[in-house]
Order: sequence, then C-alpha cells, then structure tokens
Amino acid sequence: MNIAIYSRKSKFTGKGDSIENQIEMCKQYIKSHIKGKFEFLIYEDEGFSGSTINRPEFQKLINDIKLHKIGILVCYRLDRISRNVADFSSTLEILQSNNVDFISIREQFDTSNPLGRAMIYIASVFAQLERETIAERVKDNMLELAKSGRWTGGKIPLGLVSKKKKYIDKSGLKRQISYLDINTSEMNTVKFLYNKYIELGSLHKLEVYASENEIKSKKGILFEKSTLKIILQNPIYVKSNNAVIDYLKSNGWKVYGKADNLHSLLTYNKTKQSIKNGKHIKSIKAPGKKFAAVSNIPGAIEAELWLNVQKQFGENKNTFPRLGKTNNALLTGKLKCGYCKKYMLIQHGRVSKVTGEKLFYYVCSLKRKSHGSLCHNHNAKASEIEDVVLTSLKNLPKSKMKFIEKLKIIYNSRSNNNTEYEKIFIIKSISQKKNQIDNLVNILSKKQCIENIIIDKIKSLKYEYLELEKKLTAIDNSQKKYKLDSRNMNLIDDLINEHDIIDKLPRKNQKQLIDNLISELLWFGSKKKSGKIVIKFVGYSPMLQFS
Repeated sequence: MNIAIYSRKSKFTGKGDSIENQIEMCKQYIKSHIKGKFEFLIYEDEGFSGSTINRPEFQKLINDIKLHKIGILVCYRLDRISRNVADFSSTLEILQSNNVDFISIREQFDTSNPLGRAMIYIASVFAQLERETIAERVKDNMLELAKSGRWTGGKIPLGLVSKKKKYIDKSGLKRQISYLDINTSEMNTVKFLYNKYIELGSLHKLEVYASENEIKSKKGILFEKSTLKIILQNPIYVKSNNAVIDYLKSNGWKVYGKADNLHSLLTYNKTKQSIKNGKHIKSIKAPGKKFAAVSNIPGAIEAELWLNVQKQFGENKNTFPRLGKTNNALLTGKLKCGYCKKYMLIQHGRVSKVTGEKLFYYVCSLKRKSHGSLCHNHNAKASEIEDVVLTSLKNLPKSKMKFIEKLKIIYNSRSNNNTEYEKIFIIKSISQKKNQIDNLVNILSKKQCIENIIIDKIKSLKYEYLELEKKLTAIDNSQKKYKLDSRNMNLIDDLINEHDIIDKLPRKNQKQLIDNLISELLWFGSKKKSGKIVIKFVGYSPMLQFS
C-alpha cells in the first residue's frame, strides 16, 4: 500500500514544524499505528499559501489519487491541506470517491469513521475563520496607517524614492519605518509631463512627444499612454487643498485628513482581486470603497495645474484616436515591422474613391508612437498584404510533402534519447538527496548542540534537490513538447488540405490558419507605395519573400 505524506510551508526554515519535520512526524505516526508493508510517497510545497489549492505538488498528489496510486493521505496538520472550507471540502470528496483515507496527526482526525469526517469539516471551518480573521486584522491595521497618510508599501511612483527612518517607540524599543521623499530629477520629469500635457492637449500627443524626445520611465523604457495616464491622474503629486479634496469626493473617493496646501494625498484600496477560472483578476472597486488620505509626502504639483489636467482628461474622454478592430484584421499579433521588429497595428484610413470601401493600413507601433522619429517604415495596405499571405498559404499544398518532411526533421531533432537516461539519473539523485535530508532531520531531533551545522547542510541539500527538480521538470516539458509536436503533424496535415479554399473561408478560419502555420511575418515598406513581405512558415527554414 502507498501512503502519501503531504507537507506545506511558506518558506524553508529548518526549525519547528518545517517541511522535513512534518514528514518525519507523519512517518513516525504511521509506523506506530499501521501494521504491514507500505511505501511512502512524499509531496512537498514550499512557498505556497493554504488559501488556494493551486500548488504544484498538491495538484500532482490529486492526480495520483485519481490514478489510484494512493491508499492513505497523511498530513501533519489540517491547514497544511487547505485553509479554505470549499477547497478542503472538494478535496475530501475526491479522497472519498477514490477510497482514500485521510489522517491529520496533529488533530487526530481519521476519515475512516463518520465522527472523524464530521470533525474534519468542523475543524476546516475554524481554519478558514482563523485565516480570514488574520487577514481582516492585517487589513484594518493597514487602513488605519493609510488614514494617517503613511506609506504602506507598493510600487514607488516616478519622482519619489523610498527611505527608512529609525525611531524609539513609547516602550523604548527601536523601530524602523519606510517613507517616501522627493527625487528631484525624476520629479522635474513629472512636472514637465504635466505642463506638456496641458500644452499639447491630448495623451496621444504627449506619448508621441515623449517618444520623439526619448523621455523615459524610472526603468528606462519609453512611456506608454497607460503609464502617462497613471502619472497624470495620481494625487500623490498634488499639493492638497479643498478643491482637490472636493474633486476626489465627487469621483467616489472617501478622503481622510485636512488639506494643508503643502502635502500630497495617498490613495488606497483602489482595486480588488478575485479568482475567475483559476486566474487572479484585478478590478476597480466601487465608489465609496476606495479612499485617499493627506500624507506626509511633500506635494510637487500645484493644485490648479493638477485639476486642469483632470479637466482636460474629462474633455478628451471620447476623442482618443481610433484603431481598427483587431478581430477583423488577419495579421495582428503576427505581422512585425521588418526594421525595428515591433508589432504592426491596424489603423483606419480614408474611404476609397474608386470602390467606396473603407481602407485599412498596418502601421508600425513604434513609428506611430514616435511620429516617425524612431522608425520610418512605410504603412502596408491591409487588403493587399493580407491577399499576399493568403495566396502563399493557398500555394502551400503544392509543396506539401516537402513541408511535412521538414517539420518531421525539426520535431525529431527535439527528441533526444539520452534525455531518458539523464532523467533516470536525476530521479535517483533526488531520492538520494531526500534520504540525506531525512537522516539529517533525525540527527537534528536528537542532537541540539550541532543544530546550526545540520541546518546549513539541510539548506544546501535542499537547494541541490530543488535544482534537480527543475532539471527534471525541464526534461518532462521537453518530452511533452515532442509528443505535442507529433500530434500537431496530423493537425497541420488537415489544415494544409484546406488551403485550396482558403480565400473562401470565413475570416475567423483564415486567421486560425495563419496563426497555426506561419511563425513570422515581416514587412519592409518603401517610398514607392510598395514593399517586401517576408513569410516564415512553422518549422520551415527558408523564408518566402514577396514584393
């Protein structure tokens, strides 16, 4: 019988209920309570919260349970599995449907009897309550700090720098807090952007100006409109006065503190995170939920200028330049500028006098952003360049066998028989490292005088173990990629067979063929209203060039 031991901890410490100690205690419990022959399967997750079950080793454990590889699941404590009642309940259902018993040694719960199952549900409710209570307490403390205008951490805005200040509290203990101060050179850039926005009148023109003059962000990259908008709407730069506070209140903000026309405002609780389809999604909170507070950070932008910028945003709200709909363009996300290698965007043009149809063009994103100062590539007429690409795909069946053979050579080259031997060696090495760690943990439990030496050695072995795990994962991914490539051969074969009618297919199907069979498209425009497009098919070394 296989007995699974699951352990989890936020980070490796080598002390107390560390992962190694959890495993050892589970082993001792099983050996003293279960007779007969059995083998242990160990699953470890380090650096993962119990608030979610989206953990690599835990998911591997669940998969092994569904494959009927496990008879009993053991953990040190209930909250090692999950601190969320819903997640724990669903996990317990999986265990029961696969006839797997669950034992928590700390709480002495055993699902092999009805009372044990009932007690586990009750305990999981309290585990979630504990987690949510701690989270609420932390949130309340953060909010109280925020209401006083204290910096509570996060991404530092352009123009500011984080500093630390030491002080002695009422109990005579030394403390340290972080605060924000002005970075003069960066703040001059911020002031310039505010004034230039008012002068130019639009965010697009400001982005173009910043690109043309290579005005860059804190990380040294060219400004995007989204970044500029955040800077121009952030109250952290404005000297607080009653007019600013009234503006924020009228836009759904709760405001704390008294305006002094000297210090700026910090904003908090602006967004919330939710999980949808297993992904974390960030969204803006409803009016009344977000709040601002007069801070201890000196304001750099005069209130009148800041409010004029917000007024300008309101006037420009519906006047941003329109781009074509990407779902109607076949080459978006695939076509790149041949000179700067930036993606090309679809853009509206004039109405044709000949056909009366609306014209669309592909334009280099860097050229558009910099008004041609950083890239001079000429635009490509969408209908013409799309026809060239569709024609190249339509002609692909003529060299179908050659195309398929080249793909097979490339896919087969990714399969290396030696990786199987390397995989066996790594698995053996991982097993040895685990045994070494287990032995050291046993020694640690008996000899306290050399704990520092043993803990350092455990850390070293743990690092080596994790590196081996990474190599093993890389080999597994490579083998999966090879299998996927092999399966894709049939798909590609089927897709090529559709090419003789590609010009008659719906746009959605045409785009699917382009995305699946073309790896790269490059456009080199010229002054003569023509140009060259380079097409590279998936797995096909030679590039086809059309002028």
